[in-house]
Amino acid sequence: MSKMNLTLLLGMIVLISGVTLFLFYPERHQEEGFGCQSDTVAWKTYSTGDSAGLSLTTLFLFNSKDVATVIHKGVFTRGDKRLLIDRNYVLNVEKVAGGDIYYIKGKKLNKSEDDEAPDGIVNELLLDSIDYFYVSKIKRQAWIIKGLVLPIMMCVAVPTS
Repeated sequence: MSKMNLTLLLGMIVLISGVTLFLFYPERHQEEGFGCQSDTVAWKTYSTGDSAGLSLTTLFLFNSKDVATVIHKGVFTRGDKRLLIDRNYVLNVEKVAGGDIYYIKGKKLNKSEDDEAPDGIVNELLLDSIDYFYVSKIKRQAWIIKGLVLPIMMCVAVPTS
């Protein structure tokens, strides 16, 4: 084969490889319908001897590319008093270019009439005090949701349909 034919063949291979890579290489973005669940159980004993406990299931759902819902259901216990937690946040989010960082543009709290727990009881888990969060896949069906500094929760995949 002549040098000209080899150059043309190499050029064709590079062109076909480039087109194939462009068409079939998966983009790293959060897909619509993404959902994961986290279960939290925590107990705290105060210096007074009183104790408090929290048993909470959190669902983190991306309803679309710019809307996420965080649902909390559980029980907060202080002494012998049990308070139901049944609330959710609807987050309007915008993905920051070049990564898995999301900016929270707006938040709306929906709290059921049965929810009697104090408002601040799950603020950290509700992404209430932050404006940015990351979603990082750590295993095949496990993610970590974290703020700019600390993790917020780890969750596993749940069906969303």
